[in-house]
Amino acid sequence: MKKVLITGSGRRIGKGLVKLFAKDEWDVIIHYNSSENEAFKLKKEIESLGVKSYIFQADLTDENDVKSKFEKVFLDFGVPDVLINNSGVFPNRTKLEDITSELLDDTFAINTKSILFTSNIFSQFAKANSKIINIVSLGALQIWKERIPYNISKAASYQLTKALARELAPRITVNTVNPGFIILEEDNFTDLSKLSLDKIPMGRYGNIDDIYSAVSFFANSSNYITAQYINVDGGYNDCY
Repeated sequence: MKKVLITGSGRRIGKGLVKLFAKDEWDVIIHYNSSENEAFKLKKEIESLGVKSYIFQADLTDENDVKSKFEKVFLDFGVPDVLINNSGVFPNRTKLEDITSELLDDTFAINTKSILFTSNIFSQFAKANSKIINIVSLGALQIWKERIPYNISKAASYQLTKALARELAPRITVNTVNPGFIILEEDNFTDLSKLSLDKIPMGRYGNIDDIYSAVSFFANSSNYITAQYINVDGGYNDCY
């Protein structure tokens, strides 16, 4: 049975990926930071499908915590075949004059540095032909109004993917999935005017199955595919 470790599994995309990997009969390692109740409910839910799971808490912005917690996971449950770096933060809109060093540091810590920390420790234990998949964002490729900390941290994450791909080749592949505007079951959006459907060639917002399709492709792909990205955005970035 193949194993996958998904960071930020307590809610939204991470939660959905856990369920879909379990449905496809992968054993799943569930990471959470503060969403403890949601993570344990998720563990119980996927184990009803007959897969094995392991759950752990770690602060991914703390290099020492990542090292000690991940090493324990690998010892207790085994080293996964795939690491999915899903944790991230989407700060509120902030005007240029209001951007602080603290905001920048906090945003880079989770959106960029955490990927470096987790990928580093994973690479030290992973066997040949393992995979790292980073869930980044269209915000890595675009510039959004009053989202400077987010845009530059995600752009850095995208560049980090390519740097890791070169560093870890040929033993480990590293690729990126960039979600566009995604609506999930638990979301409660009352105003969808943030992105008009007229701007999305496919005529709808994305869902977790769309994200999983791209992630699953990389997870099961040839070890010759690395340093690549897939935009899951209905064609918005390249066609509008």
